Amino acid sequence: MSDCLERYNNGLNWQLKFSNSGAIVTIYDTNNIRSTVVNGKLEPEEGESLKEIIDGIKCKEFPIDSLNEDIIELTNKRQEADFYDYKFRWHEDNGNVVGIKEEKKTNDIYDFLKAVKFAGEHVPKIEIKKICYKYKTIQVLVCKSSEYVPYYLVERYRKVSDHHIYTRVGDTNTPIDKHANYPDVENLWRIHFQREQERNRNNEMQRS
Repeated sequence: MSDCLERYNNGLNWQLKFSNSGAIVTIYDTNNIRSTVVNGKLEPEEGESLKEIIDGIKCKEFPIDSLNEDIIELTNKRQEADFYDYKFRWHEDNGNVVGIKEEKKTNDIYDFLKAVKFAGEHVPKIEIKKICYKYKTIQVLVCKSSEYVPYYLVERYRKVSDHHIYTRVGDTNTPIDKHANYPDVENLWRIHFQREQERNRNNEMQRS
């Protein structure tokens, strides 16, 4: 946001301008009323989408996640790394931020994961977060830290082989028809045992 002007015109309101958009947004001091007005030099669909997002925030229907700022910072780098990548839609790649209409819930992904045969029946823990990027809505699939790494299948699923360990190094995933390199697999098991030891120590401290 580059400017915020408080005014009184047909009621108290605030006019917002942005450094990365030609939109001019007017927010009126009325609780739980979707009365935001969007004007200015707008891209196609920008006005409608921006109004929906801001009205949703105003009416407490669209909470801003604490992860939002971090995701915007990563997205603006226009590159991938070992702990994140981008998808145009679920399971497809693209480098531009276009927003997403096919929204999924965390339970949708869990239902899918539970149908896949993981070793030890340890299903990865995930969470889907809804994030604002300019006037677009994106979803972030967060894979949570776990002591059960490495995850691998005991039964083949489509092109994903059973008993294959995959990993990500930098911005590159293990090819689907390959194994992860030995040092990367070794490091994953090292993480596994370190976290297991930490859990055991915590349990002992709680019992003592």
